[in-house]
Amino acid sequence: MLKETDFIKNYIKKGTKQTKHSLNFEDDIAIVDNYAYSTDTISEDIHFFSDDDPKTIAKKLIRANISDLISKGVKPKFCLLNFSSGKLINQRWLDSFFKSFHQDMKSYNLNLIGGDTIATKNKTVLSLTIFGPVNSKKIIKRSTAKFSDFIYVSGTIGDAFIGMSIKKKQIKFDKKAKEKLISKYLVPEPQTNLTNLIRNKANAATDISDGLLNDLNNICTTSKLGAEIKFSSIPKSKEVIKFLSMYKRYEKQILIGGDDYQILFTGPKGLEKYKNVTKIGRMTRKKGIKITDKNFNNLLEGFTHSLY
Repeated sequence: MLKETDFIKNYIKKGTKQTKHSLNFEDDIAIVDNYAYSTDTISEDIHFFSDDDPKTIAKKLIRANISDLISKGVKPKFCLLNFSSGKLINQRWLDSFFKSFHQDMKSYNLNLIGGDTIATKNKTVLSLTIFGPVNSKKIIKRSTAKFSDFIYVSGTIGDAFIGMSIKKKQIKFDKKAKEKLISKYLVPEPQTNLTNLIRNKANAATDISDGLLNDLNNICTTSKLGAEIKFSSIPKSKEVIKFLSMYKRYEKQILIGGDDYQILFTGPKGLEKYKNVTKIGRMTRKKGIKITDKNFNNLLEGFTHSLY
């Protein structure tokens, strides 16, 4: 099983001339001519399912991509769409998808300027490349955390992963809470209101797409630091709290489950005073991630963002 990090190291970095534009392939963005670029892909049966409403799939595609640039303090402006149409696609599906797609584009002041379309014989795969102007000389990277930094997250954590688990495994749960959790998985809510805070106050940042712990590990590894966090400090919605009271074994999973699309960032003391921001720990000199109030061992070993 090839990990994404190994793929980048062995196939992307190898033989590629390193420039300031690529940020050494250690981040989710590249900087060219004062524009920040990012791209993300969602695939049928992994990020969405054939019985999902096309309207929500369109929103997830846009919002998952927006999240990358917001976490760098950049406001998205333009995008390119690559549309690989699978067996589930028909005229009705397209009408519904693109009505929602264009509505969401308008909501986020995005401009579609091109892309590509193909037909496949199997699954549908959708990709968006998104970019916007960099309004500051300082780029908020994963690798720029400081030893003195505190660790912050936006929103709540775990809703999307639990929503996906409920949807896939049909776990019995309160109907109203269940619908809210599944909705968080289907339609992310990127924290556009925090763009200026990240640009002006954060030292390092990333969005949480691969799970809180894995994305924090990316900051730690590239910044050559460690971290201490409190499980009890991690912000959880009332639905997640209720769910965990019934299914305690999922506590570990909300740390490594993906699709939150919240912002994880480090910075000076006091940033929790901003709306929708919670302090969960601090950066340390000792490498690795320690969860101070839980005996969770080797969680990262259980997570693999793999390509096959």
